[in-house]
Amino acid sequence: MALAPLGAQVRPYKDYLTPALHRRFTHASGYTLLLCYIVAVWMGELRGVYWTLTPFGFTGLRTLILFIPALTIYVLRVAQWHVGARHTSHPAATLSKYLFRSATLLTPAFYAFSAWIYLEAYIWSRTPADKLGATELGREYERIKLNERPIYLHWSFFVLALAQAGVHLWKDYDKIDVPALKPKTEGEEAAAAVPTSQSQKPSNVLLRSLPSLMIKSVTLSAIVWFASAASYYLVTRHFIWGIWYSIARNLWSLSKTSKPTGLAPFAPLVMSFVLEGSLLVLLWEFVNKAFDVYIAQEPLKNDKPITDDSKDPNGTLLNGLKSKKDAVKAIAFWELALITSSFPGRRATIYSETDRKKGETFQQVTSICHSELKLLIERLSIATNPDYTPAPSTTSNPIAPINLVPQISQPLRTDKTVTALPPKPTSKWDHVEAATSGIAKTYSSPGNAQQAYGREALAKGVEKAKEGKQQAESMLSASYKWLVSSPIGSLFQQPLPRTMAIVILGAPYSRVSMLCNAITALTNLTTCSIAQDALGRYQKCIPEIVRTFTQALVLLDDYVETQGQSSDKLSPHAEGDATNALAHVHQVRDCLDNGLRAVLQAFETYLPGLGMSGVEIGQARKAMGRGRGGEMLERGRWRFGVWEVRSNQFKSKSKSKSKSKSKSKSKSKSKSKSKRWKMQCIMCVLERAWA
Repeated sequence: MALAPLGAQVRPYKDYLTPALHRRFTHASGYTLLLCYIVAVWMGELRGVYWTLTPFGFTGLRTLILFIPALTIYVLRVAQWHVGARHTSHPAATLSKYLFRSATLLTPAFYAFSAWIYLEAYIWSRTPADKLGATELGREYERIKLNERPIYLHWSFFVLALAQAGVHLWKDYDKIDVPALKPKTEGEEAAAAVPTSQSQKPSNVLLRSLPSLMIKSVTLSAIVWFASAASYYLVTRHFIWGIWYSIARNLWSLSKTSKPTGLAPFAPLVMSFVLEGSLLVLLWEFVNKAFDVYIAQEPLKNDKPITDDSKDPNGTLLNGLKSKKDAVKAIAFWELALITSSFPGRRATIYSETDRKKGETFQQVTSICHSELKLLIERLSIATNPDYTPAPSTTSNPIAPINLVPQISQPLRTDKTVTALPPKPTSKWDHVEAATSGIAKTYSSPGNAQQAYGREALAKGVEKAKEGKQQAESMLSASYKWLVSSPIGSLFQQPLPRTMAIVILGAPYSRVSMLCNAITALTNLTTCSIAQDALGRYQKCIPEIVRTFTQALVLLDDYVETQGQSSDKLSPHAEGDATNALAHVHQVRDCLDNGLRAVLQAFETYLPGLGMSGVEIGQARKAMGRGRGGEMLERGRWRFGVWEVRSNQFKSKSKSKSKSKSKSKSKSKSKSKSKRWKMQCIMCVLERAWA
């Protein structure tokens, strides 16, 4: 892992990530091929145990054909996978943004092609007794008839492909969940020799998921059968028959016109669709699950980071951290968090490499991690303060000079008013004319005109118009509220969890993995620098890390407190998404809190000597305690509410009793009760202070 000489070209990060992804794809394809073999054995005829199970006969050929539908979905996933969940303000924005993309339109096309190949393999495996041929022989004196049964099966499998494509897009199967590591707590060792695997063994995950995938497959195929049968008989039967019949006339000797021949026997056809449709959906779901499980594996090779094979491992990792593709960048951040957590030898090289052209390795790594936190701070600042403007860029773009046409005329004079004053009267008649015009202007002034009856009528009309406008606005607001509360209006609702996810986790896709892994990397580099930074150069980065963590944590808490609690009524699917989004928000806050806590525990006594003031250190301590302080505050409010109720009850009882008794007795008892009341107040105050 020696540093490459200056001037040598560092290999890009994708040169090491792509082979790792290829290896995972090969493993996933192996399990998929095994499932295709099982389905091929199910499709075949039971001619004998050997010919049924041997992969060198029709079973092997059928397996390869069935692997084509699976490979089609793999190609679709490779082309469209992304890291993080989709984030939009409301469901309608999701539809408008993603519905007409080329990737969205290609998804049903790929599923339809996959279903067609699977159905052709099934029809090819059937015997003539199943009556699934393109034509059927009638009586001896009749012409060959076009068979409607395979037409119905093709339509049903096409509807099944559309349904699966809809599920794929609705649940965002293209999403890959990259784990977000948390900073190590005080009781954990920061120098583990072998990393603890964050994900389980893929084969075990796939085996455990098979029962749920089977249930999902049978359910979807049964629902699609009802939908396809209804749509076929009510809408598309004669249309599809006419198109297929016009094509088949050029292939077989058919009559000029013909009507659909029917689907009898119908029950075996339904059973074959439900069974084979369930197996096809199972194959699709298995492919998607295998892709998710294998792609989301740790960026390790032989229990070492994948960049260890590079001549300049840290240089290759820096290229990945600077990548413009979020998927590559997220995996690079994941590898960085793993290196700083569990590979002490590799972590030590980050401190020791000082001969890079663009700066020392630890400076570049710290700067890249800071950029993720700066984006979070900027989003929170904009959300909490509408008047906030981001800091201007330090790099100034020079403005090209503008060549104007030279001025050829004199500029306008500004020393005189635009309107000229009326000439002064000189003769007697001029004075009379000026006096008359003055009287006319006085009596025709706007104030005089408003007192006229016409102006009064106009004023009443204006008032009625204003009242009508207010009524229209109230009706419009009521209609808007009704529309928003309706099922159609739910598409345009902007629930609070969606807004919080966009502000804190980023958009268009969630950046929770990059945020948490960046926080983890900074925390681990800071806490481990005491033992591994021999030259002590990393200490100059620590004050800025503490300030950034503190600012991000304070802004996040302020934003969450200002948003309050959501009272929106959400659908079950939207409620699940909201729960996941809030869990990720809580995860980001935990990472910030744990990271700041770990840094302060290790360097709090040294921070004044590193340039931090006591006020800044106090703000950092206060930011750490705000989360737990909120819970204590809620408990305090509840207790104080109990005290207030008790005091009110005590006051009401004392008043009712004092009125019913005589004045002499009431004086003595009121004194004793007042003493008891004072003692009760003192006890409440003491109890509150103790809490």
